[in-house]
Formats: sequence, structure tokens, C-alpha cells
Amino acid sequence: MSATPNAAPPMPPSPDPSETHTVVAALLKNPRWIAEAIAHRERLFGSALALLVAGLASHAVFGVAIGLFGGWSIAAMDAVKAPLVGLGSLLLCFPSLYVFSCVAGAPLTLAQAFVLGCSCFAMVGLILVGLAPVAWLFAVSTTSLAFVAMLAFLLWLVAIGFAARYVEKLRSSPLFQRQAGIKLWFLILMLVTLQMATCMRPMLAPSDNGWWTGQKQFFLSHFVLTLDGKN
Repeated sequence: MSATPNAAPPMPPSPDPSETHTVVAALLKNPRWIAEAIAHRERLFGSALALLVAGLASHAVFGVAIGLFGGWSIAAMDAVKAPLVGLGSLLLCFPSLYVFSCVAGAPLTLAQAFVLGCSCFAMVGLILVGLAPVAWLFAVSTTSLAFVAMLAFLLWLVAIGFAARYVEKLRSSPLFQRQAGIKLWFLILMLVTLQMATCMRPMLAPSDNGWWTGQKQFFLSHFVLTLDGKN
């Protein structure tokens, strides 16, 4: 029999998650592939490793761009601190991602939940890389610490928004149909990341104590003092 004229074209082959550039391309262009790879448990370790590498490298680039506000020494410091903030926040929030997703009806395994978290980490980093030229321009052309701190915060919020939108696209797989727990997890991730960045201060200006202040402070207090020019 002849083929049906309106038959759907065959699906393209799934990318090999062991290749960093391929899994990153799938993350940006076709999240459905990522969703199916997680659902069918295809090369979960390779996917997680590739996404972690992409996320760490992307955060480092953004750290350099925004850190140039304080000069090259601060940029080098932020090339280390920015990935640590992102990775540390992911690891601290991983238990809540697994528990919240399962309670909300998305029965992820530990490995699947970890790959999902790594993909969100990588997505945030990739969006920050796309915004790094904007951060660099203002970092090297203004002397206002409050403005650069606010800019970094707003750019990070944009990146978080795109990561949440990416998770929404994973609904193509039945495994991710129920996302209430994952959406709640994003709120936890945001709070933890803000506090993590505060713990790792300074990140925009030099400190008398070197790379670390060693003082406890809540992120809201730190942010308000920074905007007032008192930090």
C-alpha cells in the first residue's frame, strides 16, 4: 500500500546525552528530547555530567562578566564563586526536589530527579551566558555598586524564569504532567540561592578579609544595605 500523504514525518533520533554540546542543544531547542531521555532512563549519568559541565562553565562566564565591576581580581574570584553558588544551591535543594515532585504525583527516581535538577541548573547558566554581555557593559561602565547588584539580581530572575518555562515544556512526557511540586521547588531554590550568594560575599567589591567576610547575614538585610550603599 502507498504511504498516507498526510502521515507525520518520523521523529529525529534522540541526541546522545554523553556529548555536552548535543545535550545542551537539546536543552535549548527541544526539551522534549530531555524529557523522554529522563523518562526512559537513557544515559542518566552522562546527561547529568554534561549538564553539570555546561552549567558550571556558564555560571563562570557570567561571574567574570559581572565581576569586572571590581576589576580583574574580583572577576577571577567570581569565576569560582558564581558556579559554587549555583552548584551549592542545587545540591542543597536536591532533596526537596525529589520529595516535592514525588508528593505532587511525579514519581521520579533519585537519578531522574538529579538529572532534572542538573538541567535546570544548566538552563539558568545558559541564559546567564546570553545576558553576560549586558552585565559586562554595565559592570565596566558604571561606578554604582547598588545598580550593578540590582542588575545582577534582575538578570538572574530572568534566567530563573526561563528555567521554569523549560520545565513547563517537559509536560510532553507523562512523567512530568504533574508539576506542582517542581514549581514549589523553584521557590525554595530561589531563596537558597540568594542566601548562598550572601554567604559567599563579597562578589562585586574587594573585602578587607579577602575572599570571605566570615560574618552571618540574612540575604534581605544584605540586599537592603547594598542598595543603601552601606555594604
